[in-house]
Amino acid sequence: MGLFGHRQVRAEDDNLIAGRGRYVDDLRFPGMLHVAIVRSQVARAKIKVDVAAALALPGVHAVFTADDLPLSARILPDCHPNPALRHPRGPAVLAAGEVRYVGEPIVAIVADSRYLAEDAADLVLVEYDEMPAVIDLEKAILPGSPLVHPDVPSNLGARIPVVTGNTDAAFAQAFYVARERLEIQRGAGQAMETRGVVAYWNEYESRMVVWNVSQVPFVHRTAIANALGLPENSVQVLNPDVGGGFGYKGLTYTEDLLVPVIARKLGCPIKWIEDRREHLIASYHERTQIHHLEMAVTQDGVILGIRGRFLYDAGAYTPWGPVVPLLTAVNIPGPYKVPNYKVDADIVYTNTVPTAPVRGAGRPQACYVCERLLDKVGHELKIDPAELRRRNLIQPDEFPYELGFISRDGTKRTYDSGDFPALLGRGLAMIKYDARREEQTKLRQEGKFIGIGLALCVEDTGLGPFEEVGMSIELDGSVTVRMGTPSQGQGQRTAFAQIVADELAVPFEAVKVLTGNTDLVRYSIGTFASRAGVVTGSAVSIAAKQLKQRAFAIGGTMLQAQAGDLELEEGCVRVKGQPSRSVSLKDIVHTSLGESGAPLPMQEFGPGMSTVANFCPPTNTFATGCHCAVVEVDPKTCQVKILQYVAVEDFGNVINPLIVDGQVIGGLGLGIGNTFFEKVVYDEGGQILTGTFMDYLMATTMDVPRVEIDYIVTPSPLNPLGMKGAGQGGTIPVPAVLSAAVEDALQPFGVRLNHVPFSESDLFAWLGEARTRAEQAQ
Repeated sequence: MGLFGHRQVRAEDDNLIAGRGRYVDDLRFPGMLHVAIVRSQVARAKIKVDVAAALALPGVHAVFTADDLPLSARILPDCHPNPALRHPRGPAVLAAGEVRYVGEPIVAIVADSRYLAEDAADLVLVEYDEMPAVIDLEKAILPGSPLVHPDVPSNLGARIPVVTGNTDAAFAQAFYVARERLEIQRGAGQAMETRGVVAYWNEYESRMVVWNVSQVPFVHRTAIANALGLPENSVQVLNPDVGGGFGYKGLTYTEDLLVPVIARKLGCPIKWIEDRREHLIASYHERTQIHHLEMAVTQDGVILGIRGRFLYDAGAYTPWGPVVPLLTAVNIPGPYKVPNYKVDADIVYTNTVPTAPVRGAGRPQACYVCERLLDKVGHELKIDPAELRRRNLIQPDEFPYELGFISRDGTKRTYDSGDFPALLGRGLAMIKYDARREEQTKLRQEGKFIGIGLALCVEDTGLGPFEEVGMSIELDGSVTVRMGTPSQGQGQRTAFAQIVADELAVPFEAVKVLTGNTDLVRYSIGTFASRAGVVTGSAVSIAAKQLKQRAFAIGGTMLQAQAGDLELEEGCVRVKGQPSRSVSLKDIVHTSLGESGAPLPMQEFGPGMSTVANFCPPTNTFATGCHCAVVEVDPKTCQVKILQYVAVEDFGNVINPLIVDGQVIGGLGLGIGNTFFEKVVYDEGGQILTGTFMDYLMATTMDVPRVEIDYIVTPSPLNPLGMKGAGQGGTIPVPAVLSAAVEDALQPFGVRLNHVPFSESDLFAWLGEARTRAEQAQ
């Protein structure tokens, strides 16, 4: 039995569970100095800085302002340039003369300890000449609004239209048009481990060595090299164990450049570790969008078109370009046939923390707004929610399915494979949909209110352009895999070892997977966008096949047999049907190095058993899913209890279902937080009111139910393993599903849900408003 598809226990977990994990804050070096950062206390102001008192404090070695940085290290590079973003603005490494959000870095203190650095930070005098700030997303684009960037004509940084078909004609013939204003509010990433950087200048090798928590160490290598004026081979970026990434650690932050610059200038190891308050007010946020959308349908509820626009809150800068709103705009049609589509994505600057991808990256918003429109159509036309979706789903025989517009990667957006009716059917069967509807009717007569919600989703995964993998069979017959995509908990060391063990017929324990070091391979993109399994995994498979063929070539010479007559079993190359005629991979390696004395034409084969392979996907592959939930809502207390939650996923061929189960469960936890709890709140002056975990709430184990998971498999034709990414599918449909379920439970009261997150207090207020409307209508 092969290991591909097997529930292999993760190889990473023993060290982590036993407390033997090594994180960036565990790094200690002789002579190490520590950094604390003075951050803006106001949302927008001209500033003057006096650091004399801080610099005079004993134990303080240096104080850095923007003027102390080289010109090449003062502004972050534009990670995702896009011509639609006419006025991109990258964050300043240290603010120079003006601040644009609370938490923006102004001064870096370098001291013997973090304690001394913090004390010195308190001595820095920042004179703020406050200016009007713009916090409200809708007010930011009104005429006369204060400008976040005075050199930009307006706070509208870009408008990106996504269009196919003729929406005007479609809406002209509609039987019914559903219209909604839907709001998704700002949230923060909040991994267990905050950000951190350690850097030192290796004088012996004339090299900058950096440890950080990055999802994209090769991107950081390039940025650091450019900032320091070094060739890329003079910068090494390493990842120790990382306590979660979730997308927002996949960008270059100001500290990623600042700490190496300080280390180079002072010539000693430098450490900066973000504290939790900094993480809440300075690490990038996501989710904020306001949608004004319409859906046109026939009398039978068949979708004719969708049109409208939405506002995306970029915050004060655009460190990741227009990626998130673009992902939302192209994902709104989801699994449904939408022949006519016209949606404008407006990217708006505000005086708030910059925003960037967080797990789901624009797709939860897309799923939420489309499913909310469908639920309104179903309610108004009195069509069962499940039946309404059946009528609109793309059918299995329609794949590959072109949507008619361009995807994030610049290619025609084309769903490669899938079976949406099977997903929906499996989900409905697992929650016993028809029986639940009967139960709902009966319970309402008893004064109890349960609701059923369902949603289907699509996720573009396996983003290119490439990944590179090095692989070698060692002298003892074990296998070493070297790759560039780092792990933040995805189980890559386990999953990729399963691929290699299968292909090379060696024990799982004999495969060592190395990552988190830019010296391991020449180039890499990173771990984000549900891409590592598809892209790196395919490169691993290709490399293993190359070594297998090399083993056949050398082994065939040793056995005096043709390669086509050989097989690889139990770590040995042997002649088919003649198991006694065999040679081990270990002996093949030794022979290839001229150690066995066996004659081998070295000029033909060359030494050793190693290879480098890469995989370049032609375009995205699309993972799909259907989630269903049953909830109970107490109209007196508005407490919501999740009675059952079902997730049916199609991730193509799955390397390790145990790991993927974990991805789905973890994604559900974040989705529940996004639905009920996680909300960054600003006051009118731009102060964050949710700067601690007393105020910024997240889902706990008490809030996440046991989820029932099942899979269907439609392999992708776009990669050799038939895989689709699984990193974000567990999160994407959750707010839509739970909103639908809660609204369905409260349907007798006329409550309509149009924003997330929502709390028990929100439900209580909406129930009161609904009762008032009912009384006025009498």
